[in-house]
Amino acid sequence: MNRPTLAAVLDGVHAVLLDVDDTIVDTQEAMVVAGTDAAAALWPHRTGVDHRAMAQRYYDDPERWFPRYASGDVPFDTMRSGRLAEVASAFGLEVPDGAHRSFEDAYAPAFRSAQRLFPDVPGLLSVAEAEGLPVALLTNSAHVPTRIKLEALDLVGRFDVVVTTDTLGFGKPDPRVYLEACRLLGSTPDRVVCIGDNMEWDVLGAQAAGLRAVWLDRGGRGTSEPVATVGGLDEVAAALDRRFGPPLRDR
Repeated sequence: MNRPTLAAVLDGVHAVLLDVDDTIVDTQEAMVVAGTDAAAALWPHRTGVDHRAMAQRYYDDPERWFPRYASGDVPFDTMRSGRLAEVASAFGLEVPDGAHRSFEDAYAPAFRSAQRLFPDVPGLLSVAEAEGLPVALLTNSAHVPTRIKLEALDLVGRFDVVVTTDTLGFGKPDPRVYLEACRLLGSTPDRVVCIGDNMEWDVLGAQAAGLRAVWLDRGGRGTSEPVATVGGLDEVAAALDRRFGPPLRDR
């Protein structure tokens, strides 16, 4: 099956649906930075190298606690505690009393201060705004951490719609969350393009719900899936710019 071109996927779209984590914000680095501080608070006798390795494992989530949370199978706090217990087990450590509170107390301020917007995001938002394309966010994170990210980046109110796992009680790839985002955007699914870094959640799930989709492959991993792929959001901005003609500043 031939891979669709980016231009074909974007042709006639009425709205853009963006993932958040590792699509518009560098969540991996923010979580590793914050997790390093939190691990040091829980296990101060271990080295800084160990603390960062613990934080990376927490992010990697080998037991897939986060997907279980996103599907509505476990609550947020259970997901966090499960990931922390898995890290402790992997490093031969005990989870100390009050670990959850100590972890959150160290993690939260570090996570907020570590938020970074990918540099290709403002350009995409500018093109979408200039051409009257509404932009929504669809994330498997909860409302509170999503709000923290947007506040830290001065983006609160920038997006027309924000759909989190709190909205319906579950997240991607359940078809209902994509359709809810489209409903809130006032657009039919076939006129909405979903863009994100997770093949299962942002591309295949979106397509199964009737949306268009573009996979964001920032790391150049490549895929055998027949989907439109970009290495950065600047490629999407340029394609939209070409679709609508010369940018407004040149008219």
